[in-house]
Amino acid sequence: MKQEHLLEEADGEVRWDFEKLYIEHATTGDAEYVSGRLRDADRREVTAVTRESPLRVLVDGVMHSRPCYAIKTRRGRPCGIFGTRDSEHPESGVVWLLGTDDLTAESRTFIRNSKRILDELHKKYRVLYNVIDARNTVHLRWLEWMGFEFIKEFPKYGVERRKFILFTKHV
Repeated sequence: MKQEHLLEEADGEVRWDFEKLYIEHATTGDAEYVSGRLRDADRREVTAVTRESPLRVLVDGVMHSRPCYAIKTRRGRPCGIFGTRDSEHPESGVVWLLGTDDLTAESRTFIRNSKRILDELHKKYRVLYNVIDARNTVHLRWLEWMGFEFIKEFPKYGVERRKFILFTKHV
């Protein structure tokens, strides 16, 4: 089995190279690609929260998240984008991820390596948090496996007034 290769670039940013996926800085082009191919559950989650299009949400994420990364297949196709945004609390960041069915197809590689990636995000923020659509069972199981706590339910959240759950992880 191929081992992870952690790559430190001249700008000091970290990238990863895994067996079937690699991760690098996200671009607006990555956002355009992913927005047109979102998993149904991720698309439902975006539309439940905001009237903004998935493309607008992803472009805003790329433009305003530090760091923000694209997960890509070996063929160079973006299959997910994730990052953290500053919050009103200096040590807390809003963490997010949206993906395509290609990411689900390579879930074993992604899951196996995601705790190391989370450790990198925690270098900037002691607390990571966000809300998740209660219908997004794939992400709920992944968040639980990653050690996030589900701390509060919002029965009528977002523009569609759906059930969302606040999750958090502290280091």
